[in-house]
Order: sequence, then structure tokens, then C-alpha cells
Amino acid sequence: MRNPPGLLNARNIINFTGLKVFRMGLIRFAIIFFLTYFIISLFSRYVLPFVLRFFFRRMSDRVRRDYENKMREKNKKEREGEVTIRYRPDNSKIITKDDGEYIDYEELDDK
Repeated sequence: MRNPPGLLNARNIINFTGLKVFRMGLIRFAIIFFLTYFIISLFSRYVLPFVLRFFFRRMSDRVRRDYENKMREKNKKEREGEVTIRYRPDNSKIITKDDGEYIDYEELDDK
């Protein structure tokens, strides 16, 4: 015997609760997703610029300090009135006769 569609039996209750659980899971997922998106957007808009600014200032101070120390050391070595000769080696390669063997060749005419 078949039950009329308006009556709730065990099968209809299971389907109804499954749909309810699915809807609750979907709503929970949507809320978590939008809250996470909102928190990340706030972080990237307000907190991240301060962190990056701090990092880049620190790095630029370190580079400036290293450059100043290098220039200070260079100025200590080269004092005014002293003659400084800097030697820079020549990077071009000079080929001597001992480096290789010269092979004489003749061009052939194509006939």
C-alpha cells in the first residue's frame, strides 16, 4: 500500500533531514568562506603595507650602512696627498704561436 505524498513516513523524514544537513553545511561553508575572504582582504589592505614598508626600510638601511662602511674603508686606504696605483688586469686573450697549430688550406673550385 502506498502512502499519500502529504504524509511523513521514515523515508521522507530521512530525505528531509539530509536536505536540511546539506543546506546547513552549505550555509556554514559560505559563511566561513566570506569571513576568510573578508579577513584576508582587511589584512592585505591595512596590515601588509606596514609590514612591507618595515621590511624595505630595514633592507635599505642595511644597504646604505654597508655602502657607507665600504666608502669609509676606501677613504681610509686612500688619503689625500698619497699616490695610489690600481692595477687592472687585461682580460683580452693573446694567442701565441705555441697555443695552437696553423693549418694552411686551399679552396677547391666546384666544377
